[in-house]
Amino acid sequence: MTVSASSRVVNQGLGVLIPALAAALVVGSTDSSDVWALVAVLAALSVVKGTFRYVEQFTGHAVAFRLLSELRIDAYRNIVPLAPAGLEDERTGDLVARVIGDIDRVEPFYAHTIALMASALLVPVLTATGLAIWVDPVTAAVFLPFPIVMVLVIPWIKARQIAKTSSRARELAGETAAIFTDSVQGAREVAIFKAREVVAGRIEAQSRLAATTKRALARVAASRTGLADLLAGLAVVAVAAVAAGRYQTGLLELGGLAAAVVVAWVGTAPARALEGIVPDLEQALAAAGRLFDLADRPPPVIERGADADSPENGGVEFEDVTVRFSNASRPALDDVSLVVPDGSFVAVVGPSGSGKSTLVELLARFRDPDDGRVLLGGSDLRQLSPSTRRGRVAFVPQRPEIFFGTIEDNLRLARSNATDDELWGALGRAALADWVRSLQRGLGTTTGELGETMSGGQRQRLAIARAFLRESDVLVLDEATSELDVATERLVLDELRQERGEKTMLVVAHRLESVMDADEILVLQGGRLVERGTHTQLAAGGGVYSGLWRRHNDMLIEST
Repeated sequence: MTVSASSRVVNQGLGVLIPALAAALVVGSTDSSDVWALVAVLAALSVVKGTFRYVEQFTGHAVAFRLLSELRIDAYRNIVPLAPAGLEDERTGDLVARVIGDIDRVEPFYAHTIALMASALLVPVLTATGLAIWVDPVTAAVFLPFPIVMVLVIPWIKARQIAKTSSRARELAGETAAIFTDSVQGAREVAIFKAREVVAGRIEAQSRLAATTKRALARVAASRTGLADLLAGLAVVAVAAVAAGRYQTGLLELGGLAAAVVVAWVGTAPARALEGIVPDLEQALAAAGRLFDLADRPPPVIERGADADSPENGGVEFEDVTVRFSNASRPALDDVSLVVPDGSFVAVVGPSGSGKSTLVELLARFRDPDDGRVLLGGSDLRQLSPSTRRGRVAFVPQRPEIFFGTIEDNLRLARSNATDDELWGALGRAALADWVRSLQRGLGTTTGELGETMSGGQRQRLAIARAFLRESDVLVLDEATSELDVATERLVLDELRQERGEKTMLVVAHRLESVMDADEILVLQGGRLVERGTHTQLAAGGGVYSGLWRRHNDMLIEST
């Protein structure tokens, strides 16, 4: 960046020197040999000027693009610790707009602003100094205040208002991107409900707001540019008037007069150029503010760099766990204590909103409990490094994320060095191998964005295969078979049952008959653990589970 700024100063300085010398040559030289010598000098200076311009542009952009690459990586690394609990109120499109659009808006700061500001400050001072030494100090003193005002005063007109408006413009860009992303991801629903015009209206409304905001920015930018050009013109008038008076009194030669007038105009060019990038700078600062907002957010969990403890086995324990959400009137989990022995198969059931997903997400440490603690193999999860915890616990949510790419790409997220045989083995255990073999490209078949080329059940089975491939001590399924038909679900659960005694399994059940043979069934209601026992015990107990079982059977009878 220093090279770029220095090259800019030299380039702009030569931009003042070359026309000044040319003006002096035109009006002051009488010897033809001197003329041709000066022409040669001007030509050489022009080559040097072009060379420094090239160096300025190349080094400035090279540094900028490298820094932008690092910024994107840093932005991603700042987002990952926030997910998923810290991003529940964020929209995907807006996050993408920050990582892509906002970072792109920062580019002018690195590529142009620093070098341009350096030249806007230094070149007028150097110009005035040269004018004072070689032409006339009085004329130089008249010239200097104009570029100083152009650099230090005009860019700050309505600065606070512009900062707020620029920030709003970046927010609107993010909101527009979020609406567009939602409409693309929900294209089927938009078509089914004939909502194209509704969505288009939302995008149009956001675009109109953005246009209004940008017009406000443009008005101020135009006012600043007009003032800068006015001052540049006044600088020429003032210098010409003073220099002419000095010439008439014999204190200044004609060549000096011509050079002074030319310098008065070209010497303000760096300051006028500054006004051209000020709007970009303000947008860049607003974009940087949105990036800093992400970087400054505390993550919902604080990870350890190294293990302070080591799990003895795959047993799980919840001790007096309470979880509160800021927008909820009651705790999502309220003083829950339970033990899942190593190697056991434990099911979690309960009405909708009872806290089942919150319970199992604690084991994946998507968030930490507000009170109490969660232990794995006798070790507090907060005392384990991410690599240890993630190597021990595999988690499959109800709506798993299938990334754009191939089936193989999605499987290798779990274990990048897995062999093809291991990939096929995991698919077989998830009852998906036959389907993948039937595809023309097999493992190389593209899944589409969010797994759009797959059915809901196929997406779930691919996620389960990914979890099998992980070979963890604990497997957590959060209604991960809810979209499977009964026969396929039975095949997958049979595979799970074969690992009884070797792997701890915590399963949030969608169909109660699928967990009838669980070692223990935990029943949640209103965030509390209200019942626990085997299916036989709970079904005959007359409690919450008994009611769920009756309703489940009634639904089966109605469906037949």
